[in-house]
Amino acid sequence: MPEIDNKFRPISNDNILFKPLSDGAILFEPDSEVVHTLNPSAAYIWIHCDGNHTISDIITLIKKNFSEFELQPKDAVNSIIKEFQALGLVSSE
Repeated sequence: MPEIDNKFRPISNDNILFKPLSDGAILFEPDSEVVHTLNPSAAYIWIHCDGNHTISDIITLIKKNFSEFELQPKDAVNSIIKEFQALGLVSSE
């Protein structure tokens, strides 16, 4: 899987509804009525897909706040952002 440019600033789709939970979050697409469940780290990444944070920023934040990603969060963040893109949940505009 090719890497996403570290300067990329993902932006969450405005049509997606976000519901935080104690163990992650739910994303709901009203148009298609599709529900996505996110684990805590994916929910944290989603929150930072605001167009203000670069991939590099998100990697740094994940590294600081999730012990399971202390050593090498780049691949995990890259993978989650790519999945969000494939599902139409985030874009670059």
